[in-house]
Amino acid sequence: MTVRLSAHTSSRAVLIGVHAYAEEAGLSPLPAVRRNIGALREVLCDEVGWGLSSASCRVLGPEATGGDVMRAIDEAVREASDTLFVYYAGHGLLHPDRPTELHLALHDSNERQMWRSLPYAYIRDEVRAAHRQRRLKCAVVLDCCFSGAAVEGGMSHPEALLKQAADIDGVCVLTSSAATELAYAPPGDELSAFTGALVDLVRTGVPEAGPVLDFGTLHARLHQRLSARQHPQHPQLGTHNSGERIAVFRNRAYVEQAPAEEHRNAAAPQPPPAERLFGRDRELRELAEDAAEGPGLLVIHGPPGVGKSALAAELHQRLTGRRPGHAEAGFPVVLLDDVTDAAEVARTVESCPDALVVVTSRASLTEARPGTRRYPLAPLALRDAVEMMRHLCGLTGHDTELAEMAGMLSCFPLALYSVAARLRRTPPDLMLDAMRESDRPLQHLRWDDDRVRAAYTMSYEALDERQRHVLHACVSHPGPDFDRHSAAALSRMPPGICGLMLEELVDAGLLQRSDGRYAFHTLYRSYSQTSTEEQALRRTWLYLHLRRRLKVTREGGADQGWRVAALPELRAAARAARRDRWTVATELTCEVADALREERCLEEAREEAEAAYRYAAGRADGRGIARARGCLALLGGEHGPGDQRQRAREVAAVRQEVTAELRRAAATARQRPGGTAEPADLGHQLMSLAERALVSGLVDDAMRFQAEAHACFEEAGDGRLLAECLVGQAALHTFAGRFPAAAGLADRAAELLAAHGDAEGAAHAHASAAEALRKADDLPAAARHACRALTQFEAAGDPASLNYAYRLAAKVEWARQNHALARELLDKARELPRYPGAAEEGPSTQAIAHPSRAARAERPLPYGVAQDGSPVTRVAPEAQYRM
Repeated sequence: MTVRLSAHTSSRAVLIGVHAYAEEAGLSPLPAVRRNIGALREVLCDEVGWGLSSASCRVLGPEATGGDVMRAIDEAVREASDTLFVYYAGHGLLHPDRPTELHLALHDSNERQMWRSLPYAYIRDEVRAAHRQRRLKCAVVLDCCFSGAAVEGGMSHPEALLKQAADIDGVCVLTSSAATELAYAPPGDELSAFTGALVDLVRTGVPEAGPVLDFGTLHARLHQRLSARQHPQHPQLGTHNSGERIAVFRNRAYVEQAPAEEHRNAAAPQPPPAERLFGRDRELRELAEDAAEGPGLLVIHGPPGVGKSALAAELHQRLTGRRPGHAEAGFPVVLLDDVTDAAEVARTVESCPDALVVVTSRASLTEARPGTRRYPLAPLALRDAVEMMRHLCGLTGHDTELAEMAGMLSCFPLALYSVAARLRRTPPDLMLDAMRESDRPLQHLRWDDDRVRAAYTMSYEALDERQRHVLHACVSHPGPDFDRHSAAALSRMPPGICGLMLEELVDAGLLQRSDGRYAFHTLYRSYSQTSTEEQALRRTWLYLHLRRRLKVTREGGADQGWRVAALPELRAAARAARRDRWTVATELTCEVADALREERCLEEAREEAEAAYRYAAGRADGRGIARARGCLALLGGEHGPGDQRQRAREVAAVRQEVTAELRRAAATARQRPGGTAEPADLGHQLMSLAERALVSGLVDDAMRFQAEAHACFEEAGDGRLLAECLVGQAALHTFAGRFPAAAGLADRAAELLAAHGDAEGAAHAHASAAEALRKADDLPAAARHACRALTQFEAAGDPASLNYAYRLAAKVEWARQNHALARELLDKARELPRYPGAAEEGPSTQAIAHPSRAARAERPLPYGVAQDGSPVTRVAPEAQYRM
């Protein structure tokens, strides 16, 4: 049976190295382990070794907990579809009462408290499930040790490992030593003896072995090397179901033998003149490994112009023995180029059951046939694209210009050929200028541009109307990439449906995806453009979406990871908003600066805040200037090292400037060019100024502006606007710690909103009053408002608001010592359907759900008895909260 190298694109590795231990653990540090991890990761990720990507090789150090280790393995299992590789180096511990149980030492592990270590059985069970449920090949390598060594530098490790390994079906477990032996980390050596020998074996190879090194070969060579040393070790290999044939390393010492002359077919047709392939050695090697699995269907798919046809033709030549140095595959090979019909492919495979059918297609043809082997083809690497252009045009010394041209063409071979041909008679600087100045980088080449346009059009015409709509909408995005929520905002579609459309565009080769974010191939973006006016409108929808999402994130209702991944998108959107002269571009830019500041990207945050200030100043926008100055004020105290007093003076000066700007803006708002402003308009502007003052940390000014806005709305006689202002005032007083005043304002707002028929708004106001009263320790009044909020939210039927109301009522009742009722309310909240952006439980609700022993030991006051012990009459809890 031919041993196949595990597919690196669909495999995952987890490397755990614990080289440092807590002082009280009593376990000696193992500096060699840190180097073990680095060296093993290098050979795993080396193209010549295995070719695993950095993202597919997870490394955990001494800081990792047992939960971290198991989560990393679980994630690797879910992401892999071929092979799982797990490596551990550190101290191994045996349970004192159950000496056959191996535990892997973590940072704070010790031999007295085995619960601080990670039982190997956990990894064994996870690997067993991965093989049985997902049919993964699994390889586990253990280089274990502990400090009770009899020899300096020794790492002891018993044979219990192998007994446990043998209980796993369909995997191999390679251990560093046998029973009662020491596994050594010799003083002065860079790596431990076992891992050092393993890495050296992978780097040098085995001359007499085949093209890959399976674990059976590795074990035999390691045993031979280590057993002959001064301090012998006898590595053990436990396998089931041919687990020893798992291979994750290429054999660097392997030399492919040319077929003997007598076996060559003299009548075989000579290979056609080869079109040289650039940068495709790895792809050809991986495709040859896939082909070695035998007859079946192999689909090479990717965007138009990426070079699928040329690659498949070269593969066909090699598999049919028409290239020198390449033997025939031993079975017929059929090539179908540029296929769009999955039914055609299925018919061909059925008619040629003993042949390997190699297909190229823009789509992955997922419906073609079960068991299809698929190979996604990406554009060339930049260095290979430059080499290709240099070879084709004969230029030397112009790599910088060639690299920029290749980047503009997405490194697609089809486009590179066109430009390289023109460079034979056109100076590269002139060509580059023409490409920079054109909407389409190939437009001035006419026929060459038509070839790329035709390649794009074939994929475009296969789309349905919704897919085309999403494609044209997303081209308006100003950033380098986007997620499905931003695409949904641009296309005005629900995120779930939009996500499906994006995946279909990826499958058609018109978009590329990485880590849940999507991007255009630069070359094809220009062919998807719509009118300038339509793009500007769609960008406005995007700006509004990003502002809403930033707000939700600030309030703790969204995944913080989104903001980190979206920072480049947010900065690009802020730049585009200023370029579009969007009405609230200053606010968006400042919000992006705030997000960067909270993510500790201080230099980038300053750049955005300064850009907001320049933009607002250029438009003579007083409120915008104040907002930008406030943003800069918040950044003033977040410099690097320096004179703290000087920075404090700078911050104070900036705050004074912000205060002056706000007051000037307020004075401007109070007067129209033709006289006094309308009270309602002035009230709105003063509320906006209050918000900006609060952002700048000027709480007193914010309260003053709110009070003035209150008076304006009273004068205007508009109860709804006054209620809105009262809600804002209540929030501001709560922020300032003035809880009784905040409760009074929220109570009055609730009355006004109820009078105007806004039941949901009144419910929110009652909830604000309840929160303020809870913080003011007026718990009976807080309970009354919480009950009203809950009643009105139930009538509205909004799960998100109802969830909040139940949790608020639970906090109030918990504070009143009604623990059973509080838990019942919290259970009601948990029974509600989850909603997007739902916040996780905070400390207070966690305390209600999982009270400490002290809290459980407290005897709650009977319901109907006041805190001071005097009896009171209250409505029963079930009736009060209508559960």
